[in-house]
Amino acid sequence: MPTPATPPPPTHGLAAWYRAFKFCLGRCRFSAMVLLVGLGLLLSDQGRDVLVAYGEDQKTGRLALAAFGWALSIWGWSRFLLDLRADDPPSHRPSYNRVRQWLPRLLGAAAFLVLAAGAWRAGRVALAAWSLAALLLFLALVIQRRRVARGVARLLGRSGSPAVRARAHLLDVAPFDLAGEPPHATLRAALHRGEGEGATPPAWRPSAALAAALLLSLAVLSLLGHAAPVWLGVRTGAVILFFLWAIAWLPLGSLLSYLADRRGLPLLTLLTALAIVSSFWNDNHRIRPLEGGALAVDRRPTVDEALEAWGRRNAPSERGPGTPLVVVATAGGGIRAAYWTATALGELHDRSPAFGERTFAVSGVSGGSVGAAVYRALASLPTAGPSVGCRAGLRACGQAVLSQEFLGPLAAALLFPDLAQRFFPLPWFPDRARALEQSWEEAFRTTTGHDGLSGSLASLSASPGPHLFLNATWAANGRRIVASDLRFGGEDRTLLRSNDQLAVLGHDLRLSTAAHNSARFPFVSPAGMWRDPRSGAIAGRLQDGGLFENYGAETAIELFDEACRTFACGAWAVDAGPDPFDTRPRIRPVLLLISSDPNLPADYTSSPRNPPLRWGYELGTTFLTYESVRNGRGSEAASRLIDQTLQAGGAVFQLRMCDGESPEPQPPLGWALSDAARARIDQYLFPSTAPGARPTTCLPANSRAVTDLTALLAGGR
Repeated sequence: MPTPATPPPPTHGLAAWYRAFKFCLGRCRFSAMVLLVGLGLLLSDQGRDVLVAYGEDQKTGRLALAAFGWALSIWGWSRFLLDLRADDPPSHRPSYNRVRQWLPRLLGAAAFLVLAAGAWRAGRVALAAWSLAALLLFLALVIQRRRVARGVARLLGRSGSPAVRARAHLLDVAPFDLAGEPPHATLRAALHRGEGEGATPPAWRPSAALAAALLLSLAVLSLLGHAAPVWLGVRTGAVILFFLWAIAWLPLGSLLSYLADRRGLPLLTLLTALAIVSSFWNDNHRIRPLEGGALAVDRRPTVDEALEAWGRRNAPSERGPGTPLVVVATAGGGIRAAYWTATALGELHDRSPAFGERTFAVSGVSGGSVGAAVYRALASLPTAGPSVGCRAGLRACGQAVLSQEFLGPLAAALLFPDLAQRFFPLPWFPDRARALEQSWEEAFRTTTGHDGLSGSLASLSASPGPHLFLNATWAANGRRIVASDLRFGGEDRTLLRSNDQLAVLGHDLRLSTAAHNSARFPFVSPAGMWRDPRSGAIAGRLQDGGLFENYGAETAIELFDEACRTFACGAWAVDAGPDPFDTRPRIRPVLLLISSDPNLPADYTSSPRNPPLRWGYELGTTFLTYESVRNGRGSEAASRLIDQTLQAGGAVFQLRMCDGESPEPQPPLGWALSDAARARIDQYLFPSTAPGARPTTCLPANSRAVTDLTALLAGGR
């Protein structure tokens, strides 16, 4: 039986237009993907805040110039690919060539629409208006480019230089022949085109020279991203850096797309397969060890020894309510949690000398761990050592450290060396995690004149100040793995439900690395890897502590449990009242709970009535459950921690963000804050002096909590 013949492709109507559009978009897929990535970046909360920060830092002009280059690059390389003849083009020439003519223009114009949408969402009306005006200018330029190019050629041609005339003809592309074929048969012919089709190429060949210049810029940016990501990222910022990356990568991506199409190869499938195969050997995300830090792991005091040392310093009484022993639990939330935590702890430290003395430990998660690490490093500085930036107090100093640019260095390392590493089978390229940690260290160094964040975590136990418990998640088993300057677990029989991160890794950590291990947001920061010291095989990976629970409450419960075994704590964890015959020194558990989610209810026992999914529920409900359960588990742990503290006769103080339903933009997650976002966070604790500013609804409760906690530590009640 003969096989039925394949019907011919459509040659007219909507079907022909659809086939032409699908074919042309497939050839321009790299430009389209870059455009979609830019859309996601600029419409995110972090992208919105970065655009605000560009305006505050007077970088809008540089941003606009980079955006114009981005749009021209998208148009130019899309047009370039569509000017090459294909082996199987759509058969209906008029529709095919109309799409070839307009698709690159629309993709380039879409770049300005993406920037305008992001600027409008960020409240940057002037930038949005400029984007729309630039869109019109761009369309006029690319539509009337032959007339513009010839006018420029007439003006510059008086020099008599062939090179100058060739530069002027860069945009002088042959007009479309709606019934003909694309003008260039090969890539070589397109790159080495002359001033007109069939003409002898001049000494300076515009297309080839432009491609070479962009590939050279890609090499330079890659070298800077490899050798100096902090320098590169701080001076450009994440969005400008993304535009530069896109401009530099488009020639290479376009070349790969062309070669794949010519040979009938599925480019994206091949790149995905290469990344998967390379992942067997190319993990470059090893957790940075501290040189010579192996011995420090076992030399750390135990939790019990640290509690006894705290008791000797604070001399708990044997009568009355007991001496306050403070444990801080601070939640995750990226840079806003870091800034909010450093603000709160720094303000309490500045107001009450007793805060640093009476606070036994800080249990941090994610961004809260970063803020706690900055506070603890500042508290360890010698009193005569801090530079001018810290003379206003620990709060101002911590805010100065965390006000600096951290997203740019992370983007520099992510877009250049770390992206290339995904397709290379050996771990030769730098880890983007190192760039983020080094940006924190540099910010601390430039603010204080000291290397506090690059110092040893284990050595903190020898300096005055609270002990740190920075919670991460052990990826292979889903349990907590906690980095601390104290030793616990194992033979010490303390905090048995936690894993001692330094003991598991077998070495000490820089304070910046320990904080980052707690704040490894999925996909933004890579999962940290460590190896077995004997075999060299990968032994495990860890991720953000918020994946287990986002409030640090479970570790705080264990700390209070241990404190109330060492000292008398009323009815902690039991139903009976305090034992009158217990002669142990008496403490009063004091909990400070810092949260950073503006949508979080003040009452941790309540279950928010969030709306269920209306569509795609078969698949989406499971992902929503995984996302929500960490907050639910954390809220339950925080509620249990509050109840146990109160049952033991202790005191609970909460510092929280609020106004989740406010029309004003909330401070973003991520690793960069604008001045406006920082001012918003300050308003959670301090009245604003800005004209027309509305006080946040949680300002009175937060201010009262700070006042009452300060009074309690001073013995006022």
